[in-house]
Amino acid sequence: MKAVVCQKWCQPSDLVLADIPRPTPAPSDVLVRVHTAALNFPDVLIIGGQYQFKPPLPFTPGFELVGTVEEVGSAVKHIEKGARVVAQCDLGGFAEYAVAPLHSVRPVPPGLDDEQAAAFPLVYQTSYFGLVYRGQLAKGETVLVHSAAGGVGLAAVQIAKALGAGKIIGTVGSDDKRAAVLASGADLVLNYQTEDFVEGVKQATGGRGADVIYDPVGGDLAEQSTKCIAFEGRLVIIGFTSGQFPTFRGNHILVKNYSVVGLHWGFYRQMNPAKIEQGWRELMELFKTGVLRPVIAARYPFDRVADAMNLLTSRRAIGKIVLHW
Repeated sequence: MKAVVCQKWCQPSDLVLADIPRPTPAPSDVLVRVHTAALNFPDVLIIGGQYQFKPPLPFTPGFELVGTVEEVGSAVKHIEKGARVVAQCDLGGFAEYAVAPLHSVRPVPPGLDDEQAAAFPLVYQTSYFGLVYRGQLAKGETVLVHSAAGGVGLAAVQIAKALGAGKIIGTVGSDDKRAAVLASGADLVLNYQTEDFVEGVKQATGGRGADVIYDPVGGDLAEQSTKCIAFEGRLVIIGFTSGQFPTFRGNHILVKNYSVVGLHWGFYRQMNPAKIEQGWRELMELFKTGVLRPVIAARYPFDRVADAMNLLTSRRAIGKIVLHW
């Protein structure tokens, strides 16, 4: 079968499309014929050896996909061959066939095409966990979403809207991204390159600040966020697309009475898998509101995976980038 292969720790341009053996599912696995896969920032990190774990070389990247069930393991009873599914895998999604553990294989949410379905699982689960379980978002509270035009950002804006947030403020790095964030449910969008988002948040909230701040960027943006966080606010750190780690002052956290919490969604698979099942059920109920709809930024064939990754790291994309055969 054809697959994208990382032969060494590398840049996107060093990835190759190669013929490799088709994988065989273990007893509790499902083999999926891949139609579409979604690109995520960890895909770029992992090929460079910068992710939380380093797989043995060579390997095929790719964490989420949509396709049809080709084969099931001997312990799998309730999924039939030919079923259209969305799946998450530990690795291997950027291939014609991929193996996924049974617990991560689900029916495609109704009304989503292959591209939207592939783009749904990781960003919407991450944003739901970040806002609800870690950020403890309550109805009527103000939410500030950084990098709001990216995949997780738009998902967070939509989820906040569906949950009844009182005011949703997004930040973006260029003016051409404003419309998409507003269309997803934001009340105000601030360009952090040209505007003082701290003052903008204060003005929009009458000086109170944001109750929940959702931050996939890190670095200076995270540190500046502490200047516009509300009393008993929660700053949720979900990633560092800036490549920089923020340094928070303990005395400032104490004096202003706010919390800084982290979210590594994938860690729940190991520590509390039941929480993932709970979150998916709740997310599917929220999906019925019609507010949650993945935004597709760009589509590339698998042999242009380097172009897709370069677009992702350029931070010019609005929404999710998908790959197809």
